[in-house]
Amino acid sequence: MKQKNAKRQHFIAPWTSDEDKPAEDAYLPLAHQIQTIEDDSDEDTDDFGDYAGDGTAQTILNGRTEKWTFEGYYDAEDPAQKLLADLRRQVNDDDRKVWHKIVETNGDTIEGVAKAMEIKAGGGDATEYETFEGHLDYIQTPEVTPASPKP
Repeated sequence: MKQKNAKRQHFIAPWTSDEDKPAEDAYLPLAHQIQTIEDDSDEDTDDFGDYAGDGTAQTILNGRTEKWTFEGYYDAEDPAQKLLADLRRQVNDDDRKVWHKIVETNGDTIEGVAKAMEIKAGGGDATEYETFEGHLDYIQTPEVTPASPKP
């Protein structure tokens, strides 16, 4: 069944360590004034072929970065936007970390530590509202918890 993208929920929480998940009530919805959140993941690949095969090249996956890009209008009073906006001037990698949780449209939960990158909070044309954009890059493969089966 087709699902609207708005049914996928994104949440962020302050980071304290890579191992200690935040309490459920620490997660802030990344939703208010956000019009677009998209999977902008990147795969690093090489083409490979050797004499043991028939000369056909194979694509080899070297690594994958899961990245979610967000875009909308800046609201400095929104707690999730404020958390991310406050990180934009941090230059230390650990200072850019947040917990990012996604509840997929099928109920699966994806959760892990991500870095908040290329954060822009404010700016734009004089006649437009302030922009808010950036991306959340998981630092390792996030944990996937399947949805509980329905009775």
